[in-house]
Amino acid sequence: MDVTVASASELIDLFEELLSAYGISVPQHSETGADMLSMWKVLERVRAGFRGSPDELRHEYTAGLAAHDLAAKMLDVSQRPQFADLVPHLELLAKGAIHLTAPPPAYPDGYNKLIELYWAGLCLGAGLTIDLDHPTNSNGQNPDVITGTDLRRSRHGYAFKTVRSPYTQNMLDHLEKGINQIEVSSSTDGIVAFNLTPRLLQAHAVWPEGGCFADWRLPAIHLAEACRQMVGQIVVDNGQAKIDALFHGKKATGSVLCLAFCPTVALHPENSRPVVMPLKVGTVVAISEENPLSDAFGTELTVLNHMMQASLG
Repeated sequence: MDVTVASASELIDLFEELLSAYGISVPQHSETGADMLSMWKVLERVRAGFRGSPDELRHEYTAGLAAHDLAAKMLDVSQRPQFADLVPHLELLAKGAIHLTAPPPAYPDGYNKLIELYWAGLCLGAGLTIDLDHPTNSNGQNPDVITGTDLRRSRHGYAFKTVRSPYTQNMLDHLEKGINQIEVSSSTDGIVAFNLTPRLLQAHAVWPEGGCFADWRLPAIHLAEACRQMVGQIVVDNGQAKIDALFHGKKATGSVLCLAFCPTVALHPENSRPVVMPLKVGTVVAISEENPLSDAFGTELTVLNHMMQASLG
């Protein structure tokens, strides 16, 4: 599905109107406000006759694509009964949570909570019910999102961890904390989810300077493989026995859900012109044979990945 810069800008405006209805004013924060305006900056350049390389607007496109994707997901579920449960997370947007071109310097916790908001929106869009942990009044004991449905008895928990450090010990610590959160929760099973965007956002292999891909699937494959390698290194550095022991007898599945959101430039399949597009990767990496992913959980993840790709406003 093609999305023009003009339509993306208009969608972001609608999102700001939605936030305003809940008393949230995003532009009050310089970083977040700038991110919300990025698509308009690109549009102004295009209308003025810009014919340069997308590289010249890399910062604007990166922030603008993130703002548009979040806006599309939130507007898609704004009429759902549980949308009000997302408001505490939405309020963090006034603190720079949407600043994805670099981690926000003053409010990193808001940035970390953005992935919870995003995933909860996907779950609502898929027709699931959610229990969403409060972003600021949390005791850290519960998974960030727990899903349910009238069609099943199981409750699936998601423990999100934003990964910035290049060291596997940091990822191991995140993994252990996530497993423990799932264990003490009301979920019947769960999965630890790594937001690897900060590690991959600046990867030149995803958006090469001065070039573009002939097929958008090439950088998508690279991004998914980079996720698998990073998580797989936890096993390499710590040994399979130690990783198996973490999951043994626990409710957490022996896999990690890896998420990454990065822009790239590829040739349009119809007109062969270079276009900027978002890569949204959600891949499950099995790191232990303990607690295999159930069919119901696997189906849910497949549906949510479809929602992530298809809901564009």
